Amino acid sequence: MAKTGDSSPYNAAQSPSLITLVRRARDGNQSAFEALYALYNDPISRYLSRMVGNDGVGCELTQETFLKAWLSLPGLREPERFVGWLYRIASNCAYDYQKRTRHIQVIPLETYTGGDALSVSGPEESIEEVELLKLALALVPRIYRECLILYEIEELPQRQIAELVHIKEASVSKYVSRGKEKLRQMYYQLVREQNSALAQGRRGQ
Repeated sequence: MAKTGDSSPYNAAQSPSLITLVRRARDGNQSAFEALYALYNDPISRYLSRMVGNDGVGCELTQETFLKAWLSLPGLREPERFVGWLYRIASNCAYDYQKRTRHIQVIPLETYTGGDALSVSGPEESIEEVELLKLALALVPRIYRECLILYEIEELPQRQIAELVHIKEASVSKYVSRGKEKLRQMYYQLVREQNSALAQGRRGQ
């Protein structure tokens, strides 16, 4: 279930102090922007690392995100929408990276250790099963994966997810549910394909 505590930087989005920071940064105050960077660097980096499946690339894209944010900030008309605006920049950076590299994005499996929200039935200890699950995650449609990350991992409320990914709030739970089902379908499809390939290999020997 998504967290609603006041300690999360996501939940500070509408606070007067944050809006004041955004306005000051928009006016060119570098110290204010550095404060925003300190507040949102970790969640943006975590989000991007999961989007592209690589911590190092995620860190690089985080720097790119904040650079673009600093350059584009004077055009932000509604400071209270800063968080969603920042995430859209981050998402665009991830998508541009994937287009440039044709990189298959996966969500690190250790992300889900201790929870069963995205698990599939059966043991997952073997290396082969882990690799199949990674590949299955890579095949989940982008919008579903985005919602899964933000809801299951970042534990954001559905209203905020809807704002971040530009969908209707009523669609969030549907996309999360479809994403889980797609993950299971892709996983079992890959298992069947692997078993079929192994069987053909044995017959060819």
